Amino acid sequence: MNRRRFQRYLALSAVAAASLSLAGCVVEPPRTRVEYREVRVVQAPPAPLVEVAPPAPYPDSYWIAGHWKWENNRYVWSNGHWEQSRQNMVYQHAYWANEGGQWVFHGGRWVPINNTYSAPPVVINVAPPPPQIEVMTPAPSPNHVWIGGYWRWNNGRHDWVNGHWEARRDGYFWAPGHWVRNGNGWAFSGGFWQRY
Repeated sequence: MNRRRFQRYLALSAVAAASLSLAGCVVEPPRTRVEYREVRVVQAPPAPLVEVAPPAPYPDSYWIAGHWKWENNRYVWSNGHWEQSRQNMVYQHAYWANEGGQWVFHGGRWVPINNTYSAPPVVINVAPPPPQIEVMTPAPSPNHVWIGGYWRWNNGRHDWVNGHWEARRDGYFWAPGHWVRNGNGWAFSGGFWQRY
């Protein structure tokens, strides 16, 4: 093999190796701040749809529940999805609130956890299993919030706590309980009502 042909072979091999190593990568688009215009509707939103969360892609997955949005003068369902949990953050789910006889949409967003409880943090070295698949039953009313299930650390093992519906609390949102990677360990976050 002459020198020129060998250099071309090396270059093509390097390109092929780089292509193969990147073939399994998923590049997440940069997170952009979502701006919501205020939406006011006289018609009450329907109760949330029943959702079956697909298997979680990783142990510290965070389920973002679906919600109704207003498009073209009607309610349209926006499906839920999994996201990577964020250190010291919780997702404030989108919701509709009756304000002065009109329904106002409040978009979902990540917010810092503001735990006013004095319970010591739970930090362990055992990774939790991925969140279980849950079937959300129909909501009792549009004024109810789904409290998703989570793995609780109990006597040296992970125990699943089932999800359930709870009435919305004025001035608060539910900060779902979830696990977040903490160096070589795992820290539990959320699992309480947090003030807006």
